[in-house]
Amino acid sequence: MIAPRYSSVYENTIIRGAIYQVPPLNLAAIAGALTARGHQVKIVDMGRRKDHELIRSIKDFSPDFAGISFTTPLAEEAFRLAELVKKIKKDVLIISGGAHSTALPLSVLQESVIDVVFIGEGDYSVVELIGGKPATDIKGIGYKQNGEFIISPNDEFIYNLDDLAFPAWDLFDLSEYRANKVFARRNPAGSIETSRGCPYGCIYCNKKIFGKSYRPKSAGRVIDEMAYMLRCGFREIHVADDCFSFDLERSKIICEEIIRKKLGLLWTLDNGIRVDKGDDELLNLMRRSGCYRLSFGIESGDENILKLIKKGQTIEEVRRAVKMAKRAGLEVAGFFMFALPGETSRTMQETIDLARNLDLDIAKVAIAIPFPGTEYSEDLLRQGRITRSRWADYNIHFSARNLYTPSVDWDTIEHYYKKFYREFYLRPSFIIKRAIKSILNGRIIEDIRAVIASFAGYLRSGNREGSQ
Repeated sequence: MIAPRYSSVYENTIIRGAIYQVPPLNLAAIAGALTARGHQVKIVDMGRRKDHELIRSIKDFSPDFAGISFTTPLAEEAFRLAELVKKIKKDVLIISGGAHSTALPLSVLQESVIDVVFIGEGDYSVVELIGGKPATDIKGIGYKQNGEFIISPNDEFIYNLDDLAFPAWDLFDLSEYRANKVFARRNPAGSIETSRGCPYGCIYCNKKIFGKSYRPKSAGRVIDEMAYMLRCGFREIHVADDCFSFDLERSKIICEEIIRKKLGLLWTLDNGIRVDKGDDELLNLMRRSGCYRLSFGIESGDENILKLIKKGQTIEEVRRAVKMAKRAGLEVAGFFMFALPGETSRTMQETIDLARNLDLDIAKVAIAIPFPGTEYSEDLLRQGRITRSRWADYNIHFSARNLYTPSVDWDTIEHYYKKFYREFYLRPSFIIKRAIKSILNGRIIEDIRAVIASFAGYLRSGNREGSQ
């Protein structure tokens, strides 16, 4: 199983210093399902490997199947890796999964040497194929047959997540994964999913894999999986859920059990929770149980844009949630977007002003990208405004001027994108507060390195945008 090098997407961007890698949860989860059935699995994380090492692994392991999971901006790299594998072992069956394969299964089959595409959750369907079940009898799959492309969709989801095997973390050398202390206080850090599915309707989100039906693991299963991760060697856990706090009672029980069982772990909610799905009791329990940072998807400082993107939250709810989290003693990260529907110079400045006025420890702004499978993409396609030239253009931290036509010109978007980072991070008040906190937490060196890397990305992003 192969993971393309995710960090390559952001090497020349402003957030270069904020990118770190943890072992890929998606591959670990599928590998766990396979090893539980007695199959031999090897994982090659290209974020830690070079092409010649992949070639050696294919020659030594001689697999019958080679799996690649990837997102849209990594599609071309995934196709290149698939061709490389085929050159080394012609009879290997190459399978793929992930957001891009699920959204555009036919396109993947047409554009690459990939033989089989898995659509949606692959925990069981991958096991079925590798276990010998004919592709014609498997739902949620796409494949080539006699020169034709067969797509067999699957609208069913896995509802009892407790039945899933634990991810195969033993297949990784965890000593290779070291994150900057700005983003992980203890190394190695690893990811966990405690639920799947998101019932909300944000137009920029792809719901094709996990759907809109919220499906949680039980609190007991979550605690058992966290304990297992600690036994595997992880020292910090990052929750990857879209909706960790959707069921407040379950979330509180998880925190209470972490405390009761004295797991002694540090954990974060880097993928964020909704600003309207939390209360003082939960946030205080999170802090007591070892959580030190959570994120909020704030997106915009303009109420009308929040309605247009179907976010389902208000600016007042944002302010209240951030204050509540800070009151509980948590670090808070805020995620924002530019180039949303209805965007103007005024709305982008409102977003910058909101970010500055909130008591945030970290702020990121991204370009709203119409990823395949999203409502935003479908809207722009109907309007004839997508002009995509290559999959690598689907990058939330590069100018997307080669990709689509937004409601405001790209020169203006790029100006405010850089202005966001300047005005948020170069405030004297923020710099002083951050420096004091970094010194007290022993991470001043890591902060300086992150700043240098991001500044280098800032300069490179300017060169890239100017060359388009």
